[in-house]
Amino acid sequence: MVGQPKTLYDVRKVHGSIRLACPACGTIKVHDLEELIRERSFQRRSLDWQAFLHDVWCWNCSPERTALKVGIIPFGGNDHELRVRRADTFVINLALTVLQDAACRASQHDPATPAVRLALRVLRPFLADRTLLVRFWEEAVSARKNPANETHFAHGWIVAELLRRGHSVWADFR
Repeated sequence: MVGQPKTLYDVRKVHGSIRLACPACGTIKVHDLEELIRERSFQRRSLDWQAFLHDVWCWNCSPERTALKVGIIPFGGNDHELRVRRADTFVINLALTVLQDAACRASQHDPATPAVRLALRVLRPFLADRTLLVRFWEEAVSARKNPANETHFAHGWIVAELLRRGHSVWADFR
């Protein structure tokens, strides 16, 4: 990434965290990028980088102080680690997008499509065991017979397990 990012989404390119340092009191906080995106989206606040820089302030000092030093901490020390992590993140989040679409349309359309099967197969190496994937499949297939069946719970459990195991999951799925 060359120069300042335009939005918080641009920081995803380096899988960075946001480091806030107050020069007055010396407080340093490191925030997870996806949590910041989710929090600001929930509060309907701008994800623009300049708006973010203007909005942050130190909780230990007075609220009038907005002059924090904001830094981006990249994930890895070398390019190979960063490329591997970026590829894993894209694969995981693409598979989660396919599963979320399948969960939304499970009561109207058959979820047994090659895309859903491929997404479940792609997620298998990132989870400890396959029980959550089997649970998603069973609930998606049974949702056709019983529209009250909630496939979204199984999708949420998969996301929670991926987060627990330390994988990067976009804020849209959290």
